[in-house]
Amino acid sequence: MATVNYTLRIDESDKQNAEQVFKELGMTFSTGINVYIKTVGRQLRIPFDLALNEPAMATPKNSRAEKEDAFIALSGILAGHEVDLDKEREERILSK
Repeated sequence: MATVNYTLRIDESDKQNAEQVFKELGMTFSTGINVYIKTVGRQLRIPFDLALNEPAMATPKNSRAEKEDAFIALSGILAGHEVDLDKEREERILSK
């Protein structure tokens, strides 16, 4: 299969956050983006919900809990299923 190069403009801190998650999952940034694109193609949709009912994040640095939520959601996407973050948060709290 032929590959193409594509230039993408994104916020530097967003890229660094994503790179860290991908690194912890044992992949490069490029591989992570390819996983996302393949998931979109396989599911024929954006593999997570988009909603306006939650306020935009006010600070550029995410809290540890927000990073954990992002990691859990990405892990679910990579595994091919959606993740109920409310349930995951509750389980995390109960396990402490």
